[in-house]
Amino acid sequence: MSRKKKPIRVYSQAVIETQHVFTENDQVFIKDNNSSTSSNNEMWSPIQFKWVSIGSVQDCLVLE
Repeated sequence: MSRKKKPIRVYSQAVIETQHVFTENDQVFIKDNNSSTSSNNEMWSPIQFKWVSIGSVQDCLVLE
């Protein structure tokens, strides 16, 4: 009688780093990392960001 081995499962321990963002009047803002989440004095900074359609991105891809 042969025993089947259980598959080895590998789980990633990598942490995904994220940042809080929001948009207002077509401007994207990013939350200052030094800003406390419980404080009413959260600091948000505008960043340069341009919305691009997926079609435009696909047109720029080069297939090898």
